[in-house]
Amino acid sequence: MILGIDFGISTTDVALVRGCKPIKTFHLETRSQAALKKALRKNKIDLEKVEHIVVTGANRSLKKVLGKKFSRVGEIDAIGFGGVTIANSKSALVVSMGTGTCMVSVKQGKAKHVGGTGLAGGTVLGLSKKLVGTSSIQKLSRLALKGKKSKTDLSVREAIGSGIGIVPSDATASNFAKVGGSKNDLALGIQAMVGETNAVIAALAAKQARHKKIVFVGKAHAFPAVKRALKRVLAYYGFKPSFPKHRAYATAIGAAVFWGNCFK
Repeated sequence: MILGIDFGISTTDVALVRGCKPIKTFHLETRSQAALKKALRKNKIDLEKVEHIVVTGANRSLKKVLGKKFSRVGEIDAIGFGGVTIANSKSALVVSMGTGTCMVSVKQGKAKHVGGTGLAGGTVLGLSKKLVGTSSIQKLSRLALKGKKSKTDLSVREAIGSGIGIVPSDATASNFAKVGGSKNDLALGIQAMVGETNAVIAALAAKQARHKKIVFVGKAHAFPAVKRALKRVLAYYGFKPSFPKHRAYATAIGAAVFWGNCFK
């Protein structure tokens, strides 16, 4: 068994992989190794039975993990191969939406970084705390479900009177062009902006790399309004996005399966 650990900007994701398949996953809201060790015991993972520890992510100063030597896998390989593994595919554009967004093209056994944005979960939480007064994921999800986009966003119909090209008239012409709206509307406007922007860029990146499949991984899709916006806008471009099981742990899984030579 291989233990994959992704030290992210805001969380630590852990995946136990056996035979190139994830068998257990969990995450922590900290990078503390003491907390990690405690979480392993809680999840009944015996370190003595782990053949190797593989790390990816932001914490590059580590010398040992849990008192043991480890290997490191680059984030691009971890994101890309983690995404195609959980999507049961060999080729795809993998879009990782965590604190920020990273887009990776995987084809012919290689992963390549093709872009990204600064809009993702960190944007939703940061702007919401300022504009809505809360950074609770659960509360923001509930508020957005009651919101109206027409209170914050200017539609294409309002801008030019009809749709244009592949874009329908009810699509967004300008995010936050209006200043009115309740907390519900603001919560929805923020989440829609994050989803819509990443959907457009993902569609263009997928077309450029000649991918027919777009796989979303990470935790920003925990917001239903973000996920809805991604689906809605990608449909304009003819894409039906994939949101596979274990997507929140894709990078940790990818670190383990890449080191384990699961793609030879």
